[in-house]
Amino acid sequence: MSHGRISSVLRFLSIVATVVGVALFGTGARLLWVHDHSGQGMLIHGSADPAVDPALDRTGDLPVGGAPPLSTRAAGAKASFVAGVSADRRYLVDQHGKPFLVRADAPWSILVDLSPADADGYFALRAQQGFNSAIVSLIGALKNGGPSDDGGTYDGVQPFVHGDVTSWNTAYWDRAHAELRSAAAHGITVFLYPIDGWTIGHAFTPRDVDQCVDYGRRVARWAADLPNIVWMTGGDYFSITNEPADGSDVDHCMDGMLRGIRSTGDVSPFSIQLGYEKSISTDNPFWRSRVDWSFAYTYYPTYRAVLESYARTPVLPTIMGEANYEGPDGHPDTPPTTDQTLRRQAAWSLTSGAAGEVYGSKAWDFPDDWRDDVRTRAVTEVNLIRDEVASLPWWRMVPDTADRLVTGGRGPEVMDDKPMDVLDNDYVTAALTPDGKAGLVYVPTARTITLDLGALAPGVHATWVDPTDGARKPVPLSSSLTTPGRNAGGDHDWLLELR
Repeated sequence: MSHGRISSVLRFLSIVATVVGVALFGTGARLLWVHDHSGQGMLIHGSADPAVDPALDRTGDLPVGGAPPLSTRAAGAKASFVAGVSADRRYLVDQHGKPFLVRADAPWSILVDLSPADADGYFALRAQQGFNSAIVSLIGALKNGGPSDDGGTYDGVQPFVHGDVTSWNTAYWDRAHAELRSAAAHGITVFLYPIDGWTIGHAFTPRDVDQCVDYGRRVARWAADLPNIVWMTGGDYFSITNEPADGSDVDHCMDGMLRGIRSTGDVSPFSIQLGYEKSISTDNPFWRSRVDWSFAYTYYPTYRAVLESYARTPVLPTIMGEANYEGPDGHPDTPPTTDQTLRRQAAWSLTSGAAGEVYGSKAWDFPDDWRDDVRTRAVTEVNLIRDEVASLPWWRMVPDTADRLVTGGRGPEVMDDKPMDVLDNDYVTAALTPDGKAGLVYVPTARTITLDLGALAPGVHATWVDPTDGARKPVPLSSSLTTPGRNAGGDHDWLLELR
């Protein structure tokens, strides 16, 4: 059959097998997957095949070793927004071709939970705090933070008339556009999910794949004047099929949406977020050739997922897209998330080849007291780490996986995906430019590390940087360096800057 699709009967059996497998896998919390992700197994008829309809060909695919054209939507913007991928495919670039370090927040449900005025205030505050990006669902669902599974806003405005995805409610789309325009005004790139793993089969229930294509085309035209959009799909997404390379009906719908977007000439970067508890976009063979960058997702020590993604071919930029959020626990079997957890996740990622990372806020789903959750100590600390990375030529730095720089004192490296709390591992990560003129080492706990000074260019200076307050302690460069005691937060993690 077209695309190697299995029959409806086999697809049904696949879904049943998946549900039974999940049920047998473990706890009652696991059983909730069956309900929460029920839409991800929906059957969607028809197939918009680009082989027979050239108008639907994706125009933004990246050739190996190349770079896409920059997004025309961002071309005239005054602020800097993600617009493409670097020529070496290691990082994202803005509309001027300059390296763009993703410093993201995750206000998933802002379009359905806040008024335009409140959304504007939120984006303004995040910009002041140092954020330049945000992850946002275009349509609401209970599990992406919205008030209901019908996609409606807090005051009952629905995205579709009677749930018909081809019949848009202008009031909803005008409001969403205004809030995304507000993000642009504050210099915030939005990683936007027109379809996600929570809305499919609920608020977004297409009749066939053609409707998914039409929806993507319409969304792209609706957003054509917004300079700050990066396209996403998935989101806690598990492809339910016994032929992963061929894709499920839902995969074909999401891909149809992408092809609809590309049919308008839009070439903004695209990626997919797969499921917990650890995943990388390129894990899925159906999506491997379709994504422009990789979304890494883990509730375990973040350097493992980032390094794994960094080492894959073809090369793609990696963003540490989701790890433990501040406040809620990402995994029921691990201790509560602390400020040190959040620092460690960010610093590990950014010294392991990530082209940016996402901080998960207590306010991701905008509870009644969300205003109390957006000015936490963790927000300041994570952005201090980002400031330090941004002060260096981070886009040229290569992860020190072969002990070229740090030769001793690194501690045990996580080598598998067994569940573990972030604070149960204290591996030292590091990155260095090929010319040895700049580098950064993250040391999670008190110790002495040894360096190969031959890896550094003449004239390099060493400085310990406190990741909790940004204080700097210059030290003589030596082949043996010891962390300088407790940081201002009372912990022992430090950044070693080499420049």
